[in-house]
Amino acid sequence: MTLTTVLAMGAVLPALSEGVAQAASAPAGSGRGAEALDTLVISSAEYPDDGNWHQGVGDYGSFTFASSAADVVSYRYRFKGDGGWSTVDAGAPGGSATVTFLPTSEGVWSVEVRAVDADGNQRGVPTTHYFLVSDGRAPVGGWTLGDAQGSGSAAGSGTSPAAVPGTGVTFGARPGPLGGTDTYATLDGTADAYLDAGRRIVDTDAGFSVGAWVNLPEEPTRDQTVVSQDGTDRPGFELGYDAAARGWTFRIPSGDQGSTGEWKATGGKVVPGVWTRLTGTYDGVTGEMRLYVNGTAVPATAKRPDPWNATGNLQIGRRISPEGYTAHLKGGIADVQVHDRVVTGAENAESGGLQPRQLAYWDVDSAPGGVAPEMYGGTGLTLGGGASIYTPEPGSCSPEADPECNELPAPDPMWGDGHLVLNGTDAYATRAAGLLDKRDGFTLTARARLASRSPAGDQTVMSLSGARNSAVAVGYSAAAGRWTLTVTDADSATATRTTVKANGFLPSTGTTGDHLALVYSAAFGDVVLYVNGVESARLPWDNTWDLSTTALQVGRTLNGDTSSDLLAGTVDELRVFRGALDEGLVNLVRGLADGTSIESTLP
Repeated sequence: MTLTTVLAMGAVLPALSEGVAQAASAPAGSGRGAEALDTLVISSAEYPDDGNWHQGVGDYGSFTFASSAADVVSYRYRFKGDGGWSTVDAGAPGGSATVTFLPTSEGVWSVEVRAVDADGNQRGVPTTHYFLVSDGRAPVGGWTLGDAQGSGSAAGSGTSPAAVPGTGVTFGARPGPLGGTDTYATLDGTADAYLDAGRRIVDTDAGFSVGAWVNLPEEPTRDQTVVSQDGTDRPGFELGYDAAARGWTFRIPSGDQGSTGEWKATGGKVVPGVWTRLTGTYDGVTGEMRLYVNGTAVPATAKRPDPWNATGNLQIGRRISPEGYTAHLKGGIADVQVHDRVVTGAENAESGGLQPRQLAYWDVDSAPGGVAPEMYGGTGLTLGGGASIYTPEPGSCSPEADPECNELPAPDPMWGDGHLVLNGTDAYATRAAGLLDKRDGFTLTARARLASRSPAGDQTVMSLSGARNSAVAVGYSAAAGRWTLTVTDADSATATRTTVKANGFLPSTGTTGDHLALVYSAAFGDVVLYVNGVESARLPWDNTWDLSTTALQVGRTLNGDTSSDLLAGTVDELRVFRGALDEGLVNLVRGLADGTSIESTLP
């Protein structure tokens, strides 16, 4: 937020509260004659209504409601952005009530309250309490693990202790999750693959969160621990990989000694060789446990009814068990953080994954020598068959300047100064394999417009082709009259192909066509089609393809050497991204001006 915004809030919020207080003492206009309405006071030690910034995201505050009416038995209340009304009973007729609330994001928050008597009547006027919530508090423990090669320990951030490594740890590997100059620690998976922080970092019977970047060389066949904290013979928590569930996990044993039960949230897939951000959160008030993978919460959650506190050392790369330390990590790890609060969903969405990176962009405004240049000097898009680039020809006269000019203006391109034209018989464009990572997620986007409102046959806008068929494709179904999403389970002649139609939009024949975005999340194993920024189709995809061997095809599906479902229409603004763009970023890309990139719009 800007300084001007903060100063304005400081002036406006007290005035709003003052106005509410004056209204509460004004003469009544209904039911009680001209006597003064009952007053309703809202107070909070953590988040007072004083125009100042307080506490922070992920920290609970208590809010007490008190009415001057002697017959009040309950209070109805709602926090901004937290859904509908809730009710809390007064301790006794005319008594007060207290609720707790956890702000999930920075900014201006409010709670509106109404006092209610035994007959369900509102007493007095509603009162609103405004409060300003600052950023969440910093971690109580942190290790970047970017220490120089040969270091004898991993330096802690802030007041965190140095973590002592076993001989199975090597510092100085690169590139880390932040890019080519970023370094990280590698653990070899042996009994010496660990870092010991030397003391307890967080109370595990109260709210806490733990996160780290991790990169595994292959899908494990056994449990592997990223971060844990010792109890007596069980860890107070474990963030890592669950071999039985074949997914990432955040789990807490139901007891310290002799316990075999556990509570856990598990989900998301290991993508070998790819950096993944894991965050586990435990809400000490609700008892809820959540796991975030690359900033997205896995569907499964857990309730922890009986908390206990593990007072042993924090461990990186292993967990304690009755038999000793086990589940040693084999892979890379970076930026371990431990908070003594909840790291909220909004915080995870903002910082949980790698920044999107545009791998290629073709504005197809020109094609010298039959190749549309990649905007930033990469491999161009080769035009084949009868493919061509349309750019409007200047007229011989201008109707605006010459009233006698009868010449119709040339149609505008779809976007920018030109677009790709495909004839539906032999035209296509292609970019050779080598653009995508072997298993990582990706996003393909383009604008497309059909030449006819009702084409006779199926057509393809874009696909990724292998040796025998296409891995994924976005196209048009003549039978359904809709855009479609198709996935293929393997690059083989006997592969299974699955197609689903997009909901919500009939294909547009307007000037700018439809914006189509195909998004593959490797961590969650699904493919999503966004049409004009709205999720319109989704398919699970247990991908076995080596995506680095697939070529981008525009306007066709390629099965071996055979082209099919060729597009009769126009295509523009083709982009390829590393990673799965979320809905907000898809819409950002949808509105990008010709010749600009997503990186220029991000902080």
